[in-house]
Amino acid sequence: MIKKYPGWAVMAAWGLFNAVLVAVLVVYQGHIIAVALYAGAVVLLEAAAVPVLLSARRGGDVQQRQRLAVQGAAALPLMAVGLTLALLTLAYGPWMLSLAVPLLLVACALAIHAGAWRKGGPS
Repeated sequence: MIKKYPGWAVMAAWGLFNAVLVAVLVVYQGHIIAVALYAGAVVLLEAAAVPVLLSARRGGDVQQRQRLAVQGAAALPLMAVGLTLALLTLAYGPWMLSLAVPLLLVACALAIHAGAWRKGGPS
């Protein structure tokens, strides 16, 4: 059943790993509020795994491949991260441009290679 519906298993394993971390926090006598908040997050995560399991069982056989409308749109996430880093230059200084400029160049190259700016679209 795990191979057929892996989503709930990932969430449950993540929650169990966090439960181990809560136990470590208890062993090292962490502050009670920190332990309670972390344990509450574990409970919420495990509770969210149940609806994921139920929805996967109900409609798990219907999987569709999603395609981008334009191949050049694959460059958008890189462009967004690059622009975010470029804006962070205002707060952290010009050294952030050393991270932003390569990402922006790669995003532009990806968009050009995919034909996003051609009049006829990608070919």
